[in-house]
Amino acid sequence: MLKKEIGISNYGRYVDDFIIIHENKEFLKTLIPALSNFLLSTLKLTLHPNKIYLHHFSKGVKFLGAVIKPNRIYISNRTKGNFYEAIQHHNAIARMHKPDKEEQVAFLSCINSYLGILKPAKATQLGQYYKTYKLRQTMIKRYLSAWWWNLFSLSGGCEKFISKSRRVKNTFHLPAP
Repeated sequence: MLKKEIGISNYGRYVDDFIIIHENKEFLKTLIPALSNFLLSTLKLTLHPNKIYLHHFSKGVKFLGAVIKPNRIYISNRTKGNFYEAIQHHNAIARMHKPDKEEQVAFLSCINSYLGILKPAKATQLGQYYKTYKLRQTMIKRYLSAWWWNLFSLSGGCEKFISKSRRVKNTFHLPAP
């Protein structure tokens, strides 16, 4: 809809979130009613009046936990802070008692969710990437309690936690002579 009907090519969208980047602020203001009408009539969605932001692109555009700038995409400080708080929450559980199976699954889901958000982005329509290997490595190695390492290990270069499987050694006995 955006590219075809309105002539916007610099935009990003994910589920019900979207950004539009254009050099003319007045042009963007004129798009608001057209977008609002399209969303309501076609998708039965409404624009939240408090979530429309118009500012200069050089300050960065916050979108899906990242800040998009002309030459780079950064992970937002809020996303980093939330990841740190999630790690601290799960560390507190491990300090209080041995986490049960449900808490272990919650840990795995939560931490992998953040690692997924922080995973290197593929090229977007805007042609940008972000690099987070050092951030992921620092957050996990510096802040994650050693207790969790008894149950889980990292896979794919700090991209995902997996359960350590308990392997039973195959023992072969030679038959008695």
